[in-house]
Amino acid sequence: MSPSQATEPGEAPDLEIPEAVDRFIARNRPNWKGETARTYRKSLDTFESYADADGLETLSDLERWNVGGYTDFLLGRDYARVTVQSKQKQARRWVKWLEAQGLAPIGLHLAIEPLRLDDQEQTSSQILPPNDLRDLLAWYRNAPRERGTRQHALLEVLAHVGARRSGIRSLDVDDWDPDARTLAFLNRQESGTRLKNGNRHERKVVLSERPAEVLTDYVTRNRAEKRDKNGRRPLFSSRQGRPAKSTITNWTYQATTPCLWEECPHSRTRHRCGWTDQTEASKCPSTKSPHPVRRGSITWQLNIGREPEDVAARAATTPQVIRRYYDRPDLDAELRRRITSFDGIDICEHSDPTDVDEEMGQ
Repeated sequence: MSPSQATEPGEAPDLEIPEAVDRFIARNRPNWKGETARTYRKSLDTFESYADADGLETLSDLERWNVGGYTDFLLGRDYARVTVQSKQKQARRWVKWLEAQGLAPIGLHLAIEPLRLDDQEQTSSQILPPNDLRDLLAWYRNAPRERGTRQHALLEVLAHVGARRSGIRSLDVDDWDPDARTLAFLNRQESGTRLKNGNRHERKVVLSERPAEVLTDYVTRNRAEKRDKNGRRPLFSSRQGRPAKSTITNWTYQATTPCLWEECPHSRTRHRCGWTDQTEASKCPSTKSPHPVRRGSITWQLNIGREPEDVAARAATTPQVIRRYYDRPDLDAELRRRITSFDGIDICEHSDPTDVDEEMGQ
């Protein structure tokens, strides 16, 4: 037992800060889903870095003033405001847990005041706009050396389904039915591929003919024949088997390199640019991770008149979440969605819903 842990009977131990973080994560892990434990670990690592820089070693070193200083530490880093707020909330929850365990004075968590964000800040504006996504896929389809590659097939699925990384990672070869053109997203937690909300996110989706042809072409000609540690055959396979979610992110960054299909917006020459490498593609300011592609897909599906409930079922979310976080049409697209409902109506002629229905032949 370290000196900091030596206590009188009934007295709470003065834990070192990293150990207190470990205990918090271990205690809460059984109640957390998915990657929550990893998220808290990464976030509280930031608090540990702050504590180390400020000379805070054990819980007895934590006082309202220096706990409040964590906000200044975060604001001094190159974090988006939404990230600062997230890290504040996670640290605040940890401190509240310390209080509940008798390891910190009651009310210490009040020193961390999460930033107040407006709706725009709470919803990331990052999106691969539908027009850009359309141009990018058109380039892949017409490039003989790139058509049917893993990158191309991945983009087709992301663009036409709006799937999350966890959904992409969960797919096996047998989940693709080329005859019916359907993909089955199944929750297989026992063998390492849990969907975000478990069985609630299980569904089948259908692909139209062109993306289906690309996916079949990829499986037939370009997929690496690998199995994961459970003997399953991942649809999108890496050289090691089933890719980590971070690997899928890197693939997407590389697949959306703008100089593939247009002149480099950063005045670089592609064959001399290190950003074209898979491990460096995230450094390019114009590449996108899977989430902006998901947002672009959902926006496109809504732009062409799909009902929010149907889009939500396809992309494994809810209509409420779609409206608040994902639906980002530009002004012209927003008008086109409404124009069939409002074009031709006249207050002097239409006073009842049935008047409009009759004129439109409904």
